[in-house]
Amino acid sequence: LAIDPKFEIEHQLEMPTRIFKQTSNDFFATHNLTSLIGGCFDLAFIDGMHRAEFVLQDFINLEKHAGPGSVIVIDDVLPQDMSWTTRERHTDMWTGDVYKIIPFLRKTRHDLTIEVFDIDMKGLAIISNLSPQNPVLEVKIDQYKEFLASQASELASIKKIRKALKPRPTDEFDTYVSGLSANIRPVLKTENNPAKKAYLDLMKSNLLNEIYLDDELRLLYLRDCLSGEQNFNYSIYHDIRSAKRQYYKLLQSTREIGRFPERNINKMGFSHTMMGRKRLDSLHRCLDIVNQNQVPGDLMECGVWRGGACIMMAAYLKAYELTDRKVLVADSFAGLPKPTMAEDEGLDLSNFKQLAISLETVKENFSLYGLLNDNIIFLKGWFKDTLKDAPVEQLALLRLDGDLYESTMDAMTALYDKVVTGGVVIIDDYGCIPACRRAIKDFFDSRDEELPEIIKIDWTGVYWIK
Repeated sequence: LAIDPKFEIEHQLEMPTRIFKQTSNDFFATHNLTSLIGGCFDLAFIDGMHRAEFVLQDFINLEKHAGPGSVIVIDDVLPQDMSWTTRERHTDMWTGDVYKIIPFLRKTRHDLTIEVFDIDMKGLAIISNLSPQNPVLEVKIDQYKEFLASQASELASIKKIRKALKPRPTDEFDTYVSGLSANIRPVLKTENNPAKKAYLDLMKSNLLNEIYLDDELRLLYLRDCLSGEQNFNYSIYHDIRSAKRQYYKLLQSTREIGRFPERNINKMGFSHTMMGRKRLDSLHRCLDIVNQNQVPGDLMECGVWRGGACIMMAAYLKAYELTDRKVLVADSFAGLPKPTMAEDEGLDLSNFKQLAISLETVKENFSLYGLLNDNIIFLKGWFKDTLKDAPVEQLALLRLDGDLYESTMDAMTALYDKVVTGGVVIIDDYGCIPACRRAIKDFFDSRDEELPEIIKIDWTGVYWIK
């Protein structure tokens, strides 16, 4: 399958070939590559505009259609003379600034396997271990393109380019390529399975209580009647969705984003999770990332309330028969602790009894969905006491919902090094609680590490891929 806005074909094409006379951006905007070739591509070759930002866009578009054994090859990555690296062509031999894409990808995507070979004249990069679900590049695509097009990403000499790209000699090329097939992972069918998708979508609707919002509205109405704020009317009670249409829509909207109606904790409702639809859908996507990329390790949440997120994790493991993974459910099961650190001043949530859900109740919630089994591990107690000795060696997914600076720092300190490369870390309170956000920054500062590429989910939730 060939894509180019201008072809010069001088010989008979011997193999079945489909030609698309388009720019690559237009092609990906108007066609589905996976549908065209009947599955994931085996090999893709990028050799286009000789500008790094165009290579990045092609790479992003291609990776979405990659499988476990797919390989992307990039030409023009190793110029022999700095006169070849201009963004406009002035010489017979010309690579443009394509070389910039290699140090950029190595810095932003540690999960990729990138090897550069000193192929005659212009070099060749081979990229494997592709992750079609990884959104890190796309969420900041405009920012990254601007950086790659700028002088800030330039290297000043051929010597510096070669030092950054670390090319391997050509005589190692055949052996390396032959070895790629030995590392191909089996394809995992996490997509296009209607039964599994329907089960997990129904699970999310139940966890959010989206199906029974009428009854939530009835209970709120009855409470107002008991307090004398409204007079009971059976016709309203009987068809409350029609009678209270505006408030019903308010309930729907707050359930979508994971907020209480009127920002009142006393109206939190009866769902099994406070996450809201957006964060629950994001958790589903993160589980797909872990599963499709075969990231090893268990799944864990610290701060579980009624258990909804962990129940979703358990449902996912059941749907895909992933019996080798455990779900660790860590909580005090007695609400939040009183703040003891200066960073949490003014953030005392210990008096909110609505946040204290007993271990017995959470276990019963698992049972209601038929998901209470030996692979569900409950850790009861304050994070500072339970997490450092948590019975887990590797984590593929870690979700933190501890609200406080202290709780977040305790969890990161005890567990982050157990998250494997390619694993997902989700922070629920990053957007809405400054103390939580500060804990993440301080944690990485204390290790002299850069803050990861953080991906925003909604008004408060974020995640990153380690």
